[in-house]
Amino acid sequence: MKFDLEYLQRSLVSISQQPSFLIGLSGGMDSVVLLYGMCKVAEGSLNQAAIRAVHVNHGLQAEADQWQSFCEGLCDDLDVPLHVEKVEIKSDNSSDPSIENLARKARYGVFESQLQDGEVLILAHHLDDQLETLLFRLNRGAGLKGLSAIPQKRDFAKGEIYRPLLEVGREELQRFAEEHNLEWIKDQSNQDTTFDRNFLRKEILPAIESRWPNYRSSWSKSLQLIAEANDMLQKLADIDLANSLTEDKTVISIIGLAELSEARQRNVFRHWIEKSGLPEPGWNLLQQMVYEFTTLDKQKERVIPANGFSLGRYRDSLYLLTEQANRPENLNWNPQQKAELEIEGCGTLIAREVIGEGLAKSQADSFDIRFRQGGEYCRLLGRPSKSLKKLLQEAHIEPWLRDRIPLIYQGNELVCIPGIGVAETSAAAPDEPGIELQWRH
Repeated sequence: MKFDLEYLQRSLVSISQQPSFLIGLSGGMDSVVLLYGMCKVAEGSLNQAAIRAVHVNHGLQAEADQWQSFCEGLCDDLDVPLHVEKVEIKSDNSSDPSIENLARKARYGVFESQLQDGEVLILAHHLDDQLETLLFRLNRGAGLKGLSAIPQKRDFAKGEIYRPLLEVGREELQRFAEEHNLEWIKDQSNQDTTFDRNFLRKEILPAIESRWPNYRSSWSKSLQLIAEANDMLQKLADIDLANSLTEDKTVISIIGLAELSEARQRNVFRHWIEKSGLPEPGWNLLQQMVYEFTTLDKQKERVIPANGFSLGRYRDSLYLLTEQANRPENLNWNPQQKAELEIEGCGTLIAREVIGEGLAKSQADSFDIRFRQGGEYCRLLGRPSKSLKKLLQEAHIEPWLRDRIPLIYQGNELVCIPGIGVAETSAAAPDEPGIELQWRH
């Protein structure tokens, strides 16, 4: 794809109504071409849109401060305001391949903090970046979403990200830079094939190009087909998830899922987790979910740990479980003075005055709140004495919540299991004022 100012102007049509742009400027050829081109297009075609730049000094190379000075000089020449921020990348080895991801996270953290309301972050990713990313993710076993590579436009922080160069190859950008006598930083670390992306760029892709010179064009078509297939999968997942999702978005029913193929089940699970804002599940976790949650005995309780969360199954439902704080020590509570009590990691106790129900108000001036230890018994109103374990099972309290339900004691007697019942000895008489306790976990 030929690159010139007219191409850049056309690519900005969908966002040209935006009042301002933030350009990610590393000082390399790609970002220098982008900043220069944006400034030229803005002079007459973007209604004098406000343009500013941001440079992140990662401090990973000895020349990092020189690169910063270069970017400052370039922005002075173009009359573009520049924000520079130094970040600390904690790694004992500057050639450690994982440092690429650490640097990226730090960089996007700066972008997020700098982007203003409604502003567009413009980044210089191009076609070769797309194809390198395709190979990189293919080697990791990515699914369709990952193989769709870099999105041209997406919401980000207070505004959005836009990448106008994704159909332009690196050679075209270099031709443009040389025609306009642009200067840029030549990062010597880009020659280090210890880094995975450099290895692809220096070793693998040149070998492919020597054999198949037109691979960029054919791979670009495949990327488009992959993106279209991913979009259709997302729409199918929306339909299947809608048939399984409960009022609580963190709970789905598995009854309908049993009628779907394993591929569609994995698709639903992936979509459900991603829509909840949790880390994308890998292939192994999705396979395990299908096996554990839809194949085995439906009555068997089980929990699968994941990355920063867990997945639980109880009866005919699946639950997304986020990490909880440790439950506190025993507490004291007077519900007549404070109608709601929030307990970290355990939810909220809510007291409501009633007549002829709940705990007798005359006995409800102060309670001890304890948590399940094992071996507790209680005789609820109108029922025989049973173990707490049995009462929680009969009430269908999910297994992972049973140790977190606040138990109400008077002295050493368990007098109330909020939301389940009160002890016969402490229950309000038919016409007596009472206090009903509910638990919102």
